[in-house]
Amino acid sequence: MPFNQKNDIFNRSIWDDDIDPKKFYKSYDIANYAPKKSKGFDHWDYAYRNASWHLTDAVGERSMSEDGKSEGFTHFYSLNSPGPPQQLSITDSAQATKRVKKASLSFGAGAVGICQVDRRWIYTHNYNRKDNAEQKLDLPKSLTHAIVLIIPMDHHLSKTFPSALGGAATGIGYGIGLNAAVTLAQFITNLGYEAIASLNDTALSIPMAIAAGLGEYGRHGLLITPKFGPNVRIAKVFTDMPLNVDHPVEFGVKEFCNICRKCADSCPVKAITQGEPQDEPPNISSLKGIKKWTINAEKCFKFWVGMNTDCAICIRVCPYNKDYSKWWNRMGIRIAGSPLRRFMLWLDGFLKFSERIKADHWWK
Repeated sequence: MPFNQKNDIFNRSIWDDDIDPKKFYKSYDIANYAPKKSKGFDHWDYAYRNASWHLTDAVGERSMSEDGKSEGFTHFYSLNSPGPPQQLSITDSAQATKRVKKASLSFGAGAVGICQVDRRWIYTHNYNRKDNAEQKLDLPKSLTHAIVLIIPMDHHLSKTFPSALGGAATGIGYGIGLNAAVTLAQFITNLGYEAIASLNDTALSIPMAIAAGLGEYGRHGLLITPKFGPNVRIAKVFTDMPLNVDHPVEFGVKEFCNICRKCADSCPVKAITQGEPQDEPPNISSLKGIKKWTINAEKCFKFWVGMNTDCAICIRVCPYNKDYSKWWNRMGIRIAGSPLRRFMLWLDGFLKFSERIKADHWWK
């Protein structure tokens, strides 16, 4: 069943009195940050986290006071300059696909895949954060393909989750995603085709990334990629350019998550299920009509509010959260997808991969 963006937990916190954000959003203005005695929550940490979000906020909310749009989060980006009067003729879609992927990687993506636009994943409505209005989302039917970009987050920084410092991993990821998606959309526009850059807006990113062959779905409700684990952000570009599509991949995530409970065990508010995939979501902030592991977004966000930063413990403790530039970690992901997965799970705990790094250690 298609999803109304008004019901995602961040938008609900604006219109739904049961989801009180308190000072969560205000803390992203450094004038309102609230330091704590806990390591990772001092002035240095909030200054760094808020700086990491500055470009994404400045660009995406440049007209918020006038039209209520948060581009990249409630509406797609409107930064493209007009293209040329003549469209490039493409006779070889395979060659065009290869060039688009190369450009995507050069613009900052860590991985890229292409899928056909499945209308089930397009939001039914946009949400206006100024007047709380919802407007039917009408993505042009001409935009038949989506280029999905995986943006890896800083692995070492993510090991400090949860902290204000660790929140910078998210902000930096969105900043890179903004640049990669908008620049790629302009590249395609320059060739004479339509292109719309998008982050969290317009459509559900995870099922599109799965369709584009970029990863599998994990127990913690996140995309797990074979190159970066779950420590990623996702951006996308919708286009009418003739491109070849990729296909879903399987590398053992479902089987591993069936025996692993690290994210569920580590979640402070038990927002991650210990059980089997479920048919019905726990509340209106999750998609209906598909059987999957579903996070209780209300519990999750309320914990964020209590900390005044994002949590992401589930990313830190996930056995797939590794530095895959190291050969032994690449070997580990192969073992995790094999009948030896229980050994891999034991080894992950024995070597204490999921332990939190102190903020002072990161700064040093």
